[in-house]
Amino acid sequence: MTIRKAVVLLDYCSFYISGVDEVRIPLDHDLRGVVASDDCINVSALPWNEGETTITLGRFEELPPQAGPPRFDGIINTPEYRVDLFDANMPQILSMEVSGTRTRVRIWMNRPLHPDDVLVALG
Repeated sequence: MTIRKAVVLLDYCSFYISGVDEVRIPLDHDLRGVVASDDCINVSALPWNEGETTITLGRFEELPPQAGPPRFDGIINTPEYRVDLFDANMPQILSMEVSGTRTRVRIWMNRPLHPDDVLVALG
């Protein structure tokens, strides 16, 4: 099983998902709490002064079924055959290898803005 989990305090109430190095972070979350480009996804998270955010990363087929549709369902470029989750002060929160140069990413959150529980499914 390749499910990974991290519990973190995030300084800027968001974290990023990318498959490329030295990526430009997309800004301005929408009402889903997510904004994305071809190379990076910016995901809303709980501000550090309100507590920790639990982030779960795994392959879609290995994660338990979710009750509703994802808040985000899209594709990012992964030319290095990996997906990294990071924030401005943590070079890596979680990472996972992927099999292709483009990877489907689905994200579920317990609330759209400032969630404290985020699930990221790859594939």
